[in-house]
This record gives sequence, C-alpha cells and structure tokens, in this order.
Amino acid sequence: MSQRNRSGRGSSRNNGGSHGEEAQIWDSCKGHLGEIINGINAENDSLKELVGLDKQVGAMDPNKIPNESLKRMENLCRSGVKFSEANITALKNVTEQLKILRAVVVAKEQSEAAAAGPSKRAARDSAPTSSLYDFDAAGDSPVPSPMAGPRKQSERNKDRDRERDSIPPKAESVEPPGSANKSKVVFVKGDAVAFKPKANPTEGMADWIMGEVAQVIGDGKNRRYKVLDIEPDDHSKQKEYRSSASNMIAITPESQASTLEDWKKSQVVLALYPNTTTFYKAEVHSMDGAGKVNLKFEGENDSTTLQQVERRFVIEYRA
Repeated sequence: MSQRNRSGRGSSRNNGGSHGEEAQIWDSCKGHLGEIINGINAENDSLKELVGLDKQVGAMDPNKIPNESLKRMENLCRSGVKFSEANITALKNVTEQLKILRAVVVAKEQSEAAAAGPSKRAARDSAPTSSLYDFDAAGDSPVPSPMAGPRKQSERNKDRDRERDSIPPKAESVEPPGSANKSKVVFVKGDAVAFKPKANPTEGMADWIMGEVAQVIGDGKNRRYKVLDIEPDDHSKQKEYRSSASNMIAITPESQASTLEDWKKSQVVLALYPNTTTFYKAEVHSMDGAGKVNLKFEGENDSTTLQQVERRFVIEYRA
C-alpha cells in the first residue's frame, strides 16, 4: 500500500479536540431550541383553549356567564403572556449564542488560514532566482498548490499511517483508465503542473504534488522537463526534478478556469486537498455552480465529509 502524504489534512479533519468550544456552544443551542419548541407549543395550546372558551361565552346570555369560565379565561390570558415573554427571552439568548458560535468559527478559520502559509503566487514571487538542481530519474509530479502549506515527508507519512481509513470508490463511481488519459501535451517554462516525484524506496509510492515547469530539455521523443517543487521540505532551497510529459498533468491557468467543463457525479479524479500542495484521489459529488467542486476524498475517516476544491485543481485521475 502506498504511503500518502497528508500532513496538511490532519489539522483540518477528524480532530474533535479542536472543535470542542464550537461543539459545546452548538449543543447548548440545540438544548435551548428544544425548550423553546415546548414553550411555543404550550403557548399555542393555551391560546387554543382560550379561543374555544371565548366562543362558548360569546354564545351565552351575558347575565348567565359562569364566573368559573371568566376566571379560566383570565388565567389563560395571564399564562399566555408568561409563555410569550419566556419564549421571546429564550429566542434572544439562543440568537446571542449563535452569534458567539459564528464569531468563534470565523476566528478559528482565519487563524488556520494564517497558519497555512503564503499562497503559491507569494511563494513564487519570493523564490530565489538560483535553485538547487537535484535531478531524479523520470519522475511524475503534480502542480504546486497556491493555497498549500509546508509539509515534511516524514510528517505526511506519520499522519497518513495514523489517519488512514481507506474508503474505496463506490460501485457506481467512474474511474477512467490511466493510459487513456495521458494525452501528448507539450509544456513550456512557467506552466503550472501536477507532477509525481520519483518514489523513495523507503517511503513507498510518491504522491502527486504541485509544481512549475522550470526548464524544457531536448525535443521530440527526447523532450524532458525540469519541474520545480515550489514548497520543498527544506524551505531554504528550491528543488527541481527531471520529469517527462507522461508524468505531468497541466493545471489550467486561472484566467481560463471558466472554460473548463463540469465534472460529472461519481467521477474519480485527482484533487488538491485544501491547504496542502498534494493531490489525492477523490470522487465527485457535485458542482457548486461557483467554480468549485464538491468532493469526497478517499481515506476520509468520515465518509460523509465533503470538501470544496477550485475546479482547475480537480484533474484527471492517474494512479
């Protein structure tokens, strides 16, 4: 079984401890909502009885209305007011709790976004002009992610071993044959790609990661590429790999993203996991209509979890 680098995923999924505060507030809100529903039902029952008595009294001779009926109507009016005031107060309290919950969630999301590190564009602009060339044999590797954060190989493997809960694609999922998808594409310097570095014998099969074409070598059948890993394990130096077109997948430029066709439900794809520079196998659930794809990633501990990924970072599946 191949090793999967998922250090960027561990912090954002299946981590109940990080959601303790939100969970407590939400549980409290749900408890109060149950009480509010009971209070509203009681108020409605009281009002229904009051309306019924009012109809009965209205049909009587004013001089023959029983005092018990009038007292009962008065008590129902008083209890109705109490129910109404209690329900209004409870609703205000729950509303305040929901505002607090939203503030906590927004603050945590902003904190996680800040911790995710610089965007791909920022990393590219700040990258030194000189690179450390480390050429491997023909390796395959995907394009570096604009939203990715740093990830150590050893950390990824540890997270993968700890969190791996493999969920194979459903029977109706559509997994295209890899060989049929490897069209002959010619890349140029500066192209964003997904590529697969040469596997390390001690770590198993490598994952597809984000990269950028740094140089084109040769021509025709002998054409090879130097692909830059924008966010290597050692951030003090940029690293390049030698690769061939068959081990690379083009990433559509942002300016052309609107021209991409929608993915169909249950298609098996490679997708850039949020806040990482790594592509993983996923199954298309739906398109959100705003340039993003709702996906179920293979290996998620919660099979109902959906992740949204920008359309251009959802690419053809290759093992």
